[in-house]
Amino acid sequence: MVALKASSFFALPTPRYPQGRSASRGLLPVFSGVLWTERTSQTGSSWEGASAGAFLGTKVPARTWDVRYIQMEADLYAQVAVSHFRANVSIGFLPQSGAFPAAITNNDNVNLISRQHWIGYEFGDQAFLLRAGRINVPFGLRIIEHTSFVRMATRTDINAYQQDGVALAYTGEKWRGELMAIVGNFQISPDAYHERGYSGYAELSLAHNAAVGVSSLLTYAKKDILLQVGDLRQAHGLFARYVPIKSLVLLAEGDLLAQSPSGAPAYVGYAGFLQADIEFIQGVHLFPMVEILDERTNGSGPSYGAWLSPDWFFAPHSDLRLDFYVRQEAELRATTTAVGFLTMLHFYL
Repeated sequence: MVALKASSFFALPTPRYPQGRSASRGLLPVFSGVLWTERTSQTGSSWEGASAGAFLGTKVPARTWDVRYIQMEADLYAQVAVSHFRANVSIGFLPQSGAFPAAITNNDNVNLISRQHWIGYEFGDQAFLLRAGRINVPFGLRIIEHTSFVRMATRTDINAYQQDGVALAYTGEKWRGELMAIVGNFQISPDAYHERGYSGYAELSLAHNAAVGVSSLLTYAKKDILLQVGDLRQAHGLFARYVPIKSLVLLAEGDLLAQSPSGAPAYVGYAGFLQADIEFIQGVHLFPMVEILDERTNGSGPSYGAWLSPDWFFAPHSDLRLDFYVRQEAELRATTTAVGFLTMLHFYL
């Protein structure tokens, strides 16, 4: 099978459901683990295109509103399936700085990026998939809000923090999971920045409408890309997904964070979120979310965030999403409250 997908996302990417279906149609959303597009074994060919535009507005105390048009993704994806073999590659561009860990060029403005590229082999009656290349890090719930506290603190978003390595995924009737040996992000240099270690998750389906899972990540870099010193970085947590009624999906995740930077004391923290997907009528969703982050439990205290995101699938292959958020971020000597919004119109084939 050969499949090509062209997408252009501005700001937050839209989740990839089969035929554009939403998460709350009585099914558990597949946000963690392997995406549907990574496990296809059908024959034939298909094209998929998407286009979206968004305006992002932010406001912090003592400053005026900052409203801008921002592009976060404009990628072309292609996948090939021949017998048991799989190959996947994405290529795109960004007209402004951003997603630099995924960049394959180093220009001041427009850069080419590749978020994923891997080859794989499927076996065990399609239960196992072994992959090597640049892959989404298997950890926690794969939510689309890549700026959420949990995804930023664990560096496991689907926007830019993919890693190179080898991963083995399993999907069974009750269990599914993936374990990845991380060898670093080869799209940044020098080698001292490359994190090496592992990441993985395991999820158990308790019933047709409930699942729980555990995640674990441990990496070491000679020079952490953010701290600029050697660092042993850890994240370990729990997550759950529950569909109490057909029109409601609940997602929750809590992670313990630990950093051991060279020349400084180790410190621990935590991050978590609770999100609901409420479908009032077919095609009209509301995503409320609350989140918390404390990267140093002996520091300035936790930061809090709240999101409210209506999403209207107003026509086939089309949706309009609005994000409103407020965050109270704790710093060493002060607490800053920021508010913001994002509007996104998305079309796809």
